[in-house]
Amino acid sequence: MRVRLLSLTLLLTLSPLVQADEALDAALDGIAPEVLKWATVCVVSEKEGKPAFEWHDYRDTGTRTDFWPASTIKLYTAIAACVRMNQKGFTLDAAVQFQHDDKGAWKLDCARSLREMLSEVFRRSSNEDYTLLLRLCSIDWLNREFLTPETGFENSALMRGYVKERPWGYIREETQRLRAMSADGITKQTWEHRWSGHSYSAERGATIIDAKTGNVTTPRDLANCLRRLIFHAELPPEQRFDLSQEQVDFLLHGADGFTGLETKNPDSGPSAWKDGLERVFPEARFYHKCGVISDYALEVACLDDRANGGPCFILVPVIHAGLATKPVSGEKHISSMSRAIGEWVKARR
Repeated sequence: MRVRLLSLTLLLTLSPLVQADEALDAALDGIAPEVLKWATVCVVSEKEGKPAFEWHDYRDTGTRTDFWPASTIKLYTAIAACVRMNQKGFTLDAAVQFQHDDKGAWKLDCARSLREMLSEVFRRSSNEDYTLLLRLCSIDWLNREFLTPETGFENSALMRGYVKERPWGYIREETQRLRAMSADGITKQTWEHRWSGHSYSAERGATIIDAKTGNVTTPRDLANCLRRLIFHAELPPEQRFDLSQEQVDFLLHGADGFTGLETKNPDSGPSAWKDGLERVFPEARFYHKCGVISDYALEVACLDDRANGGPCFILVPVIHAGLATKPVSGEKHISSMSRAIGEWVKARR
């Protein structure tokens, strides 16, 4: 009983206090009013020299799981892979060899550096590298050890990769072998995993595509994940991911030709920025990971205009419209929703 009470206390301490705002609701209501929408906004201010976070959900949609998160959850595997490699004693410069069990023999699929996989997930939203990062972590470790309330994820689960083809595909029922090596070749380690068969998606509310093996999250979990990354150094230890500052900087900004979350390349598809927040805060820094399929579009992003005397806020707009939606695509709606959120933040100031 004591352990359960302590866990509940921790969850209540780390969970954000969310406020309602009629102006935000009205602003988003006016965009594609006939289409389902979800959104969370976290406005950042300074209090006693430290960041303070004010949370707002659009019409209580911040904790809902009834949408497909698409490529936004690649952010989760990028952070989780760094944490997992830390546990194994490796830095960003490590390379990983991927193998699978083929009738009792290990078959080599491919090898990739950690920096390459992380960068390609952000630069072009690589489905192949996302799936490899999922293989690196394993479904069970990711859901049991990383996507937990203690790490800031109240209701998220990842169960599937986004490619099936060899050499990238992650067939859950196959035993996987990972062989990691440091850049100097001195440190080497091999480990194996095989999915337990447990459906984390089912227990965490997945309803879209497949309730047992679908990926699931909430707008608030996405926003909180990005918040913990961007404000890593300024948060108390219990709210930090198990990352080095070098890893945090790489994930946010990239380095030496590699891409991070900061928007510097149009290949990354910044719908919330283009024709959206760019019109409200043209000189701001912008960090994002977008996602879109045929009938859903969304983005997890942070706009930081503090260097110009402007605001800083994290936003997660989601809409039940996507690439196949006519006459206006889901990505266009995300631009409109993001602009409306930006104008709402600006008006509040």
